[in-house]
Amino acid sequence: MDKNSIRDFYEKNMYGIWHMGETVTYELLGADPKTGTKPENPFEVIGGELVRIKAENASRSTSFIVHAYLPEDEARSIYPEGSPFIICMHPIIPRDYFLSRGYAVIVLENDRIASDDTRHVGAFYDLYPYGNDADGQTGVLMAWAWGASKILDAVYAGLDKEFHLDAEASMVTGVSRWGKATAVCGAFDDRFRMTIPACSGAGGLALYNYVSEGRTYDLSKAGGSSEYTYGKNEPLDCLQSDAERGWFNDKFLEFKAPEDIPIEQENLPILAMDKERFYFIIAAYTGEDWVNAPAMWECYKKAFAVYEKEGLADHLAVHFHLVGHAVTEEDAKLIVDYFNHMHYGIDTDVDLCKLKTTGFAGQEY
Repeated sequence: MDKNSIRDFYEKNMYGIWHMGETVTYELLGADPKTGTKPENPFEVIGGELVRIKAENASRSTSFIVHAYLPEDEARSIYPEGSPFIICMHPIIPRDYFLSRGYAVIVLENDRIASDDTRHVGAFYDLYPYGNDADGQTGVLMAWAWGASKILDAVYAGLDKEFHLDAEASMVTGVSRWGKATAVCGAFDDRFRMTIPACSGAGGLALYNYVSEGRTYDLSKAGGSSEYTYGKNEPLDCLQSDAERGWFNDKFLEFKAPEDIPIEQENLPILAMDKERFYFIIAAYTGEDWVNAPAMWECYKKAFAVYEKEGLADHLAVHFHLVGHAVTEEDAKLIVDYFNHMHYGIDTDVDLCKLKTTGFAGQEY
């Protein structure tokens, strides 16, 4: 299948319809220049510089607030043409590390984009109400991906100049269900220079047809147990349950078993494959039984074969940390070095061979 056919399958049978082309503007919600009073921040726990993103299609309009963190001048000076920036589906642990390295961080409030349930309410659904058939349905993962895409629209509309960002150095990341949305975003918005799905699991980068449940792995090379036996993996019927089926369109409920799905999840990174783009998969060796970390390693291997065939082996990286359902500082250091090397051509200490060939349980591929 070619890329257009794969995207069409995902839209019609899994994630729902992808939307672009709205008129997008932004508004900086800074302090009043006369009084110095800052606007009320509905998400004070997150903070940052508040930006209202406005999106309008032919018949409807909506808006949502995002939170921008900008590096200090000394760190910013590393990139005189503008800071690279990471759009995060939620707050991430190593935010300050990225800032210290001159990277800006923009945090999305996902529930304002789309509610994490089957109600299908939020900014996305203000514009595109959930319909009765596959052609008019978009699941929550795709809706969250759309939210990140609208931030990128705002960057191209002038937010790059407001915040001294390098519009051509964009990244998107998220963990768990937001790792799934990150993978979807990278597959459908080809403007993102790097896609960084973390611990994404089933519906993300875990192969539906690879079961690690009950298998024992030697993780001693990674600092773990020499006999780590995986517990229960998230099954397909859980993705289709009342708690999670809102992530997908209704058509996805018709698959009764993993083998009924005619394409596998390595197609998400394959859709993002391009000579100007990069992909960085994150997962954890331990504590990730439910999200099926070994299935993400198998997904990487299948995608890597395609990247290698196209002469783009260096454009796909993978890193497993020992423990943590998160983007960790260990990951962040590698992300910065990898992106600086691949996008800017900056000499770094990153071991590209390790990032593309050493994966689950330290096994050589």
